[in-house]
Amino acid sequence: MDSSNQQENHNAKVPYDPGWNDPPTFSFNAQKSTPNRPRNFLNKRIAFPLSGSGSNPVPAPPVNIPPMPTIQPILPPMHSNPRLSNLEDSNIEIDSTNALDEVKGILLTFLDNCSELGPKANDIKRRINMMEEMWRDGKLNKKVQSHMKELAHALQDDQPNKADDIHRALMVDHVNSVGSWMPGVKQLVHHCISRSELLSLDKE
Repeated sequence: MDSSNQQENHNAKVPYDPGWNDPPTFSFNAQKSTPNRPRNFLNKRIAFPLSGSGSNPVPAPPVNIPPMPTIQPILPPMHSNPRLSNLEDSNIEIDSTNALDEVKGILLTFLDNCSELGPKANDIKRRINMMEEMWRDGKLNKKVQSHMKELAHALQDDQPNKADDIHRALMVDHVNSVGSWMPGVKQLVHHCISRSELLSLDKE
């Protein structure tokens, strides 16, 4: 037994030439990479250089954009009758007291003939009295007095469109003076417009 074991151990240590069909012998130690050697990653992304770095960035090619056309804003007209604002106080000759009596008389007469207004008539009369008080206290300049005279005669002559133009111009140019009592006159003007439209429909 001992002699056979010694013979097998001796045969295991004895090198031999591999045959033509023997598998090759690999050295696993040769495939181990050195731990201190860095690997080359070909798919690693390179950071984009930030501003302030040493490299000069390549400027982008200029894009030819045509300039935007300059459009001048179109201002709306302040009122439909510009001639009202061109009047100067120095060029207006008007008897303030007589003009007030004339305007108030026309407005009240027109109001009495408008029975369709119903309870609104009391508020309109109150605002006409407010106009009279400010007129007598000198709080209405000559422009307002002259335009109110034209407005009253336009109502009297059944010219509602003209009266409406004057009313709008006064509200634009002199709102601080007429804003408290002009709504009453406005209702008279609109009633005159409605009545004229009804009369035109009846004639057709």
